[in-house]
Formats: sequence, C-alpha cells, structure tokens
Amino acid sequence: MSIRSYKVKVITLLEAEKSLEEMGIKEKEIANKIKPIKYEIICINGSKCIRCNLCYKACPVNAIEMAKIRKPASIIKEKCVKCEICVQTCPVNAIYAIEGIARVEDNHVKYKVYQLNIPHRKIRLKNYSLDKDKCIKCGLCAKYCPTNAIKVEIRKSIDVDLSLCMGCSACQEVCPKKAIKVENEIGEVIKTKEIEFNKDLCVGCFVCLENCPVNAIEQDLDKIKINKNKCIYCGKCEEVCPMDAIKLFRIHSQ
Repeated sequence: MSIRSYKVKVITLLEAEKSLEEMGIKEKEIANKIKPIKYEIICINGSKCIRCNLCYKACPVNAIEMAKIRKPASIIKEKCVKCEICVQTCPVNAIYAIEGIARVEDNHVKYKVYQLNIPHRKIRLKNYSLDKDKCIKCGLCAKYCPTNAIKVEIRKSIDVDLSLCMGCSACQEVCPKKAIKVENEIGEVIKTKEIEFNKDLCVGCFVCLENCPVNAIEQDLDKIKINKNKCIYCGKCEEVCPMDAIKLFRIHSQ
C-alpha cells in the first residue's frame, strides 16, 4: 500500500480577513450567504443490544455488522446512508439517530446536537417453538430476553411465558443449540420523509442515479425519475445533486 503525502497551506483567520478586505468584501456579507450545515449519525448503544439482529436483517445497504453473543450489533459507518430503518426496527430502542446542525449567526458559529424522535415499527409474535431435547438450559435466552418471558434454572429447567413474548427472536439468535424457533410479524417501514424532484432544474448529469444505494432512480430520456416504492429516503441523491434539483424533507414530527 502506497502512502501519499500532501502539502496543505493553513490560512489563519487574520489572513482570511485580510484577503476579504483586499477584495472589498465584508465578512458579514459572506457569513450571511453560508448555508447551515446539517449532519446525521446512526449509533447503537451496545449495552442495550439484545442480539436479535432485526436491524441487521432490515438494513437495505448491509451497513450493520451482525451481533454475536459476546458482541453487540454495530454500524459500518462507511456504508451507512442514514435511512433510519434500523432505528425504526430495533425493538428495545437501542439504536439512535443523532443530528447536529451548525449555522452562522451574528458573525458566530452556533451549533446544537439532538436526538431525532423516530417512530418504531410494530412487532408481534406469530409462532414459537422450543425443542426441549436440544435445549441444554444454559440460560442465554433468558439473559437476552427483553421482557423476562423466559425463566431458566441452569442445567435443570426452562419455562417460557408466551403472554410476555414480543417476538423479537433474540432467544433464537443466541441459542447455541438452535433449539428455539421464532416466527414474528414486523410492520411496514414508517414513512417519515418526502422527496421532491424539480425537473426544470435537472441537467441530466445522472450523478444521483449512479449514487442511489438501492437503484430507486432511473433514467427518463435526458432527465431522471424516482421510484418512490423503492426509495429509502436516505438523502444520498439530494447530497450529490449539483443543481439542488432534489429535496428531502421530514413529514413526521420530531
């Protein structure tokens, strides 16, 4: 692997102010034209992760590393497109969408960081089976059950109260003998965003088409069209569009 080195000239604030002064531009004029910078991250609280792997299965871009018994699920940052489907899917609120916004006000940079209020998909149990001949009563299922529906006396007995089971399938995922089978039903992804495409602004560069992670954008003669049935509302197209022809905005209250 080759390592490249670059020379970077660092411009001090005083030098920047001097350059603006020489060009006859006031600092405040520039500040007023700077758009707010918004950035979102998705993060998992490992201490709350129950190893159900529902987030891993739901991620449309394979940006989540599967949870193991000794390791919680984790976000693969370079793959994550912030679609928030995992946040909606986690049955125990262990995944968060954090947003930060910075803007210039009165010649000062002001910023705030906050957690987005993302709605959750419904999940319910359909079928549950336990093969008692395979079960070794190790207690791992009880350890990760978020509703305490499973009671285990180590190496002796196991009792499952299905009236408490939410159908998360954590027990199935951690069972070392594959003695548990869970069938659940998960609700549809809740639409929290809308996308708008301004055909008049589009110049047909197709950068959005090339960057869409789920191939929801198609060529339409010299323009594009967005398939909203495939779109995951991640905002990647809005981010790369050089003409601001695509706008993504929230429709769900935060």
